Amino acid sequence: MESRSKDVASRFLEETEERDRIPAYDHLCTADYREHDPAMPQETVGLAEAREIYRELVTAFGLRHTAESMVAEDDLVCARFTVRGRHTGKYQGFPPSGRTFEVSGQITFRFRGGKIAETWLNWDYQGALEQLGAPGAAA
Repeated sequence: MESRSKDVASRFLEETEERDRIPAYDHLCTADYREHDPAMPQETVGLAEAREIYRELVTAFGLRHTAESMVAEDDLVCARFTVRGRHTGKYQGFPPSGRTFEVSGQITFRFRGGKIAETWLNWDYQGALEQLGAPGAAA
């Protein structure tokens, strides 16, 4: 179970050009999936909202996550990751800068029935904005 959960978590986290997370939400997550991310305007969202928030981010930044380490126990998987991107699209009124960023983060997945039922994300959103030179971000 724990090995399979780590495989699913890895497939969800590490998107590639062939494996986009947007459709992965429907295939890898439960219908009542919950995502918690204090960096986002609404800290807790459901499946459809999580997919749309991620779509906005990936469209603006071409995100790529890399799992640096992963630990599983019972119905939980925790991963430390690096996320990289290039600001090529408008994001929340901030025009594309062409700049790149690289920050770290942590995610905890809770599984039910072999699918992801809930995630808790913590990533250096402010650090990404600083690297991009976003208005209002501390330098």
